[in-house]
Order: sequence, then structure tokens, then C-alpha cells
Amino acid sequence: MLPPSTLLAAALAAVAIVGGAVVLPAMGRVRRLRPAERRGPRRAGPTAAVVVAARDEADTIEPALHSLLAQTDDGVRVVVVDDRSTDGTTDILRRVARAHRELEVVRIDALPPGWLGKNHALDRGAKAAGDVDFLLFTDADVVFEPGGVRAAIEHADREGLDHLTGAPRIRARSFALAGMIASFGVLFGLFTRPWRVRDPKSSAAVGIGALNLVRRSAYVAAGGHRRIRMRIDDDLRLGRLIKESGGRSEFVFATDVASLEWYPSLGAMARGLHKNAFAGIDFRLTIALAATVFIVVVFIAPFVLPFLGGLPLAARALAAAAAVAHVAGAAASARRAGLRMDAGLFFPLGLTVFLFVLWRSAVGALATRRVVWRDTAYPLRDLTDAARKEAA
Repeated sequence: MLPPSTLLAAALAAVAIVGGAVVLPAMGRVRRLRPAERRGPRRAGPTAAVVVAARDEADTIEPALHSLLAQTDDGVRVVVVDDRSTDGTTDILRRVARAHRELEVVRIDALPPGWLGKNHALDRGAKAAGDVDFLLFTDADVVFEPGGVRAAIEHADREGLDHLTGAPRIRARSFALAGMIASFGVLFGLFTRPWRVRDPKSSAAVGIGALNLVRRSAYVAAGGHRRIRMRIDDDLRLGRLIKESGGRSEFVFATDVASLEWYPSLGAMARGLHKNAFAGIDFRLTIALAATVFIVVVFIAPFVLPFLGGLPLAARALAAAAAVAHVAGAAASARRAGLRMDAGLFFPLGLTVFLFVLWRSAVGALATRRVVWRDTAYPLRDLTDAARKEAA
């Protein structure tokens, strides 16, 4: 009979290899969004408005804004909601608006009770957009390629979708940051199953802040951002809201139409994920514990077992095979995000950092009884109550 350590290593290798054989081809079937080609005067088509929530975005908003305004001749309006900015964002928006009548700026000076700032801003932006066919919610640091916005609108209209979301190309300044993003991408793919989003019989639903396009009629019927007004993971929840309300949804790779620098450094990413890591699992410690056990046993253990000298050679070899399979999966994740493929080598360290962030987020929220997001503190009880009401 084989030693328990060998059986465990064999199981880990089987999970890694079979999982990769299933997930990688499935992700490969996800469609890729290409920029729309300009063919003379635009034919009559769906009307749309791009809605951007901006709070202290002076460092990134101008390139993003110009990339959107360059596409307004395709019948696209741009609405930017200046949510209590104090860093110069307001001055930039005023200057750009004077030169572009297609840009509408909405200023918010106070946050009403019962709302998160970004969700309130997006709700205000959707109302200001008026009676258009589609609303494209995007972040203030996302740069769209020429024809990118129209490509998303035409794809959604052609396919009869109520919601289209896409993963943008991500720029990373360092190997460690690229590796962390690739590691996060593996977890994202595993737990959200984006290749199943298109299937109306599947519960899989995804929303990404860089590109969250909704048919306005479906958005209004689902309750819009008011339904998720206290959700920190608003982009993900918007995708779920539309699909759970009966809308048709699809996830695509949007690396050819949109790009951003998600975070400037690994430390910045860890700090950024801190605010929503615990929120993403509905503030439930049981899920945090289960996720930790799963990640440690399935993903991290194969990188440790080969170096334990007391184990049989077969056990160490099988664990090493599992580790290689995981690195290959992370490399594929990096390639899909437009990152260097050798970032997959950072996979075990990336997951370790993620677990640290998850537990720091959980312990911090439980200890202080609040969550700070975009410089505003929200009582933890209000957030957990909102999560429970949505789940009910």
C-alpha cells in the first residue's frame, strides 16, 4: 500500500492536471472583443452613455477621459460623476468639459445615508445619462482603444445581451506585481467560472469595473445600483444582479479594447484588495477559513512537499508535477491579462500574499467594526446587513 504522503501528492497532482485540462480549454473558448472598424458614417444604432465615477482621480482620469471622448462621434455620450474630489480632479473635469460639449459632469458634495460613495455616484450618473439604450460603467483609470466602446455596444446588441463585462489588459511595472495579478486571475477564474456566464442555466455571473455594459431597460428592471447601494464589490454584484433578474450576460476578454494600470506596486495592490477581500465573501469567517484551507492544501502545498526530505521520492515527484501544472495555469492567466508569462512563477507567493490580505481584511473589519473605502468609513453592521438582505 502506498504511503499516505504519496497518496496525498498523487491526489494533488491529479487535481492540478485535471483541473488545468478542464479550466484552460474552457477559458480558451471565451470570446475576445475586438475594436469596431470605422466604415464611413455611422449607421443608426443603439444609443449609449459611458458613466464614470471619479473621486480624487487627478493622476489617471485625463488620459482615460480623452480616450472616451475620442469615440463620442459614434453617438456615445460621456457622463463623469465628480464624487467629492479634493485633489484637482474637479479642475481637470471643468477644463475638459469646456472643450468637449459631449462631456457632462455631475458634482456630488455630500453622501446621503445608506449609500457607498461609488455606488451613489454611479446611480447619479445613470440617471443623468437619460433615456439611452445602453449604459457603460467604467473606472476613471481605464483607457479605451479607438472603436472599443462601440465594439462592446454592437456586440451586446447583436447577441441580444442585457449585460456584457470584460477583462481589460493590465499593465504592471514589476515582476512581483504581474505575478500577484496572475495569481489573483487564477482564483478569479476558478471561483467565478467566467466561461459559464453566457449559459442562462448556470448560476455563474461576473462583473468587472473596467467594462460593465448593461442594457438600460434591464438595469432599471433589476433595480440598478440602488439594489446594491451598500456593496463594496459593486462591479461583481451588478453582473450578478442583472443575471439573477433574468437578463442575458456574457464575459469576454477585452484586452484589445481596454487597458489600465490596476495598481502601481505589489504593496498598493495588497492595500487596495484589503478593502474588499472580506466583503467579497459577504463578511463570512467560515468562507474565509474554507478558502484558506483549500488554497493551502490544493495550491500551496505542492510547492512545499518536494522540499520535505522525509517524504518518499514518488510523493515529492507528484507534488512537483502539481506545482508545474499550477505555474502553467498562472502563466496562462498572465498571458490573458496581457502580462509577462513568467509571472506565473510568482504563483505560490502571490497566493500567500492574497491569504495575508484576506485575513488582514477580516481581522481589521471585525476589530474596528468598520470598513474604510475611498476615504469614507462605513459601519460593518450596515455592510453585513446589506449582504444578508441581498442573499435573502
